[in-house]
Amino acid sequence: MDKEFQVIAKNIKYLREKRGYTQEQLAEAAGLSVSHLSKVETGQRRIGMKAYLSILQELGATESDFVSTAADENGFKQYQALMEDCSEAEKRFLLDTLGNLKINMRVLLLLLS
Repeated sequence: MDKEFQVIAKNIKYLREKRGYTQEQLAEAAGLSVSHLSKVETGQRRIGMKAYLSILQELGATESDFVSTAADENGFKQYQALMEDCSEAEKRFLLDTLGNLKINMRVLLLLLS
């Protein structure tokens, strides 16, 4: 599975556990099957944007939730490893993409609040 979806899967599980939800509770509240949510969290299945937004809304996600999970040492090491293996063109593309994701995340969080 793509690394981006692995990060999303880890964030969903982290936020779910941080908020004290079981998979069953979150799946029901977000309108998903437990099986689908379980497979998303374990990286066996990708999640669509509509379902992801439902989960984020149900969990009351804030920007600090994403920063705290991405700013840990392991996340930084993953970022470094990813960038070390890239050409200059790939680095520019990834940084541009990351910048756009940041903007989109903030817009989504505003819409959810």
